[in-house]
Amino acid sequence: MKGFYITVAPQGYSGDARTDYICKGKNDERILQEAIERCVQENKNLFLLNGVYHIDSFADLHDGGPRTALCFPNAWREISMIGQNHEYGMQKNCRNGVVLYVSAEALSSIEEDTDVIRSPWTQKGMQNGSSLRIENIAVVLANNQHPIRCIDLRRVDRIEVKNVSLISYGDLIGEDSLVGLNELPPVPAHGCIGLTMTDGSNYDYSNYTNVQAWGFDEGIQVGGEHVVCINCGATLGRYGFTFGNYPCQAGRNHPITLINCLDERNINLPLFNECGDDDGHGGHLRGEQEVTLISFNIERLADKTPGGVLGDLMRETYPGAWKGSIDFTVQPAWWHCNALDCQLWENDGSGIGIRTRNNCHKTVCSTAERLSYYPTYGQQIFDTDLNKMVICLCPETKKWVDFNGTEV
Repeated sequence: MKGFYITVAPQGYSGDARTDYICKGKNDERILQEAIERCVQENKNLFLLNGVYHIDSFADLHDGGPRTALCFPNAWREISMIGQNHEYGMQKNCRNGVVLYVSAEALSSIEEDTDVIRSPWTQKGMQNGSSLRIENIAVVLANNQHPIRCIDLRRVDRIEVKNVSLISYGDLIGEDSLVGLNELPPVPAHGCIGLTMTDGSNYDYSNYTNVQAWGFDEGIQVGGEHVVCINCGATLGRYGFTFGNYPCQAGRNHPITLINCLDERNINLPLFNECGDDDGHGGHLRGEQEVTLISFNIERLADKTPGGVLGDLMRETYPGAWKGSIDFTVQPAWWHCNALDCQLWENDGSGIGIRTRNNCHKTVCSTAERLSYYPTYGQQIFDTDLNKMVICLCPETKKWVDFNGTEV
C-alpha cells in the first residue's frame, strides 16, 4: 500500500501501519490538504485510517468557488480518497470508521457559501480534468443549523462515490441518546446540504452506491447526466432528494436512475426542478430529461418527522417537464403495511410525463379493489368486473376511462 497511497492517521493512532501523516486533533483539514497535494505530486491516492479527523476551518481558495475545508486538484486522472472502514452504527455512535467531523465552532464561523469537500472552481464542471473516487468516508456535522454542503461535486467531471455517510446532527448522537430513533433532530437550516451532484454534460459516468444522508435541508441534490444511484437514501430532513435544484452550466438531458433508494421521514417528498439543455445561444431549453426510480421506498408519517408536520408531496416546479418512470411503495406509519390508497404527486399537473405506479397495486383486479386505490395518471388496470382495460385520467377524482375514452 505504501507505494500507491499517501496514508494518514488520526490523532492518537497507535497501530502498526506505516503512515505518512498523523493528525493532531485540531485543524486536521490542513494536514489532509497537504496529503492531497502530495497525492497529485507523487501520482498516488489518499488512504485514511480509522478515526475522527477534526475539521475546524474553511479556506478561501480565491477561485470563485465556496470556501472549503478540502479541495481535490484537477489532476487529469482519477484521485481516490479511501477510508479504512465505513462508519457503522450512527444511531448510537457516529465516531467509528473514518469520520470527518465538522466542529460547532467551525460551523458558527460560516458567513458565505461553504463546503467541506470540493474540487477547483472552473467555469464548468465538464472536461476540466476532475475525476474523483470517494469511498468509506463519513462527514459528520456537529449540528444542522448552518448552511453548508458536505460534498460538493458541481465542478467534478467524473465521480464514483461508495459507502458514504452524511450526518448533520452529530453532537446529538450518543449511547444514551434516542435522537434519530424515537426522538427527532431539529428542522435543518436552509442550505444545509448533504451531497450535490455534477454540473451536467459530465464525462463517462456519475455513480453513487450506499450514500446515506441524515437530517439535511436537502439530503441529496441529484443532477447531471448518466447518473446511477444504488441503495442511496435520505432521512429526517426537509427534502430527502431534489432533482435539478441547483444552478447548472451544462446539459441535463441524459438519464438519471435510482435503484432501491429510500426517502424516509422527510418533511417534503422529492422536488423536480430544472432539466433540459442550453440552446447554444445563451438560453435554456427546458424539459425532457429522463428520470427512473426503481423500487423507491418512502416512509411518510408526521409524528416521526422533524417539525411534526408533513409538507409537499412529489411535485415539479414546471409540471410535465420531466419524463421517465417511477415505481414506489409508501409506508404511512410504523407497524403498518405499505399503503394502497396513497397519493404521491401534487394535483397540479406534476408527474404527468412520468409513468408512475404504486407497486402494491394489482394490474388485474375487481372494480371495488380498483376504486380503493389512489391511482396515478395514466395507470392501466384490467377490471375483471368490466372485463376490459381501463386507464386513469384524473387521480384526484379517480376518473377512469376505457380504451374508447368512455368513462367507467
